[in-house]
Amino acid sequence: MSKYKNFSAHLTVLLFLLQLLQQNSWAEIEPDQGETLDGASTLAFVFDVTGSMYDDLVQVIEGASKILETSLSRPKKPLYNFALVPFHDPEIGPVTITTDPETFKHELKELYVQGGGDCPEMSVGAIKIALEISLPGSFIYVFTDARSKDYQLANDVLQLIQQKQSQVVFVLTGDCDDRSHVGYKIYEEIASTSSGQVFHLDKKQVNEVLKWVEEAVQASKVHLVSTDHLNGALQTWEIPFDPSLREVTVSLSGPSPDIELYDPLGKQMKPETGLNELLNIFNSAKVLNIKEPVPGIWKIKTSSNGRHSVRITGVSTIDFRAGFSNQPTLDFSKTSSRPIQGIPMYVLLNTTGLQHPARIDHLELLTTSGLLLQTIPIKYYPNRIPYEIWNVTEFIPPKEQFFLRITGYDKDGYLFKRASSVSFSNIVPGPPKVSMPKVTPGYYLQPGRIPCYVESLIPVSVHFRRNGMRLGIEQQFQYV
Repeated sequence: MSKYKNFSAHLTVLLFLLQLLQQNSWAEIEPDQGETLDGASTLAFVFDVTGSMYDDLVQVIEGASKILETSLSRPKKPLYNFALVPFHDPEIGPVTITTDPETFKHELKELYVQGGGDCPEMSVGAIKIALEISLPGSFIYVFTDARSKDYQLANDVLQLIQQKQSQVVFVLTGDCDDRSHVGYKIYEEIASTSSGQVFHLDKKQVNEVLKWVEEAVQASKVHLVSTDHLNGALQTWEIPFDPSLREVTVSLSGPSPDIELYDPLGKQMKPETGLNELLNIFNSAKVLNIKEPVPGIWKIKTSSNGRHSVRITGVSTIDFRAGFSNQPTLDFSKTSSRPIQGIPMYVLLNTTGLQHPARIDHLELLTTSGLLLQTIPIKYYPNRIPYEIWNVTEFIPPKEQFFLRITGYDKDGYLFKRASSVSFSNIVPGPPKVSMPKVTPGYYLQPGRIPCYVESLIPVSVHFRRNGMRLGIEQQFQYV
């Protein structure tokens, strides 16, 4: 954008306030992918091809066929294309991105595992490439038995996750025997930010996780709870299941995992009453699923005796996406995927599946462990246009990473809750960047215009000086 102001000394300043981080734009250009349907995603496998991964590869090749067969047979197909990113130390690739499932399976079978010995691998760089080439809202699965060697790329990956709103799940059959190392901890941070999880298992159990992946790759996937806990805990979640939730999945990764589901009448769900066990790995992970749950307030109990993560997801048409701006706007293209630290921000909510007179009642900010940071009421305007866009009043973003959760009522008055698919971290603004041409031509007896370019994420003031003397008046600018 540009603004023109006249100084008394006939000088004009041209101020450009630009977003510094290109990755904060929602618009992504995907090469050679043509028209894609709303909600279409990428299934990406990021695979460690060192010699110790042979048993894992055999199971992944077999499991991939079943995953593709199931996803392609769904009435609403969740996948548009498929990506394969092999890696080892020191190389990543060759990378495959294709809309043809047969090509994807062929390239998977062509992988050749070899070498090894140096445990850390170039896994984070491979994840970064997978995020870059995949569509927004994609499913990325990382298969390795080593911690990362290139963990310095973590910030790039975390920013891409917040931009793309994609989920990263780790299937680990090893970790170099040191879970305190930053190269391992970054896996937990990536999984936490993306509402993914880290699964630890033996080499022979990879196929068990792939059976769960077969069910997990779905269109219209929504998030209800996403929490990470440093210590063992028994948690009880009371969650409204609205009529649009066609199924709900509860996933716990951690030692001694246990999950119990109770319907609105307080009756515990069992296999004979519709409870499905999708994954049960001793002392590592458990995943339960219920299809067509009755509407009402459900109670879910989860427990683990150590560091663990809980994810509760559903399949529903009601969902939202959030964008941030430091000015009120109803234009989602003018928002950023991350807030700016230290200045008042507005949240723009782009909802799906809400029909009049449905409404959002309030917005909550939650820590990654599920603690409430702030509740912000949302004003209801029945005749709003467009009806799916909701603007939230300004707030100061917390310094720590946070999730968003909306609470509202559907068109029939049923209570619903939805959580953001990723957690958000702040953009820390740097000092403004100023540039001017070395020479600006002037003409005798004609007014002069001297262009000045300022790049900043925060409001700035600008004035000219010549030989220590101020020219004209000071100008105030802010991003709008």
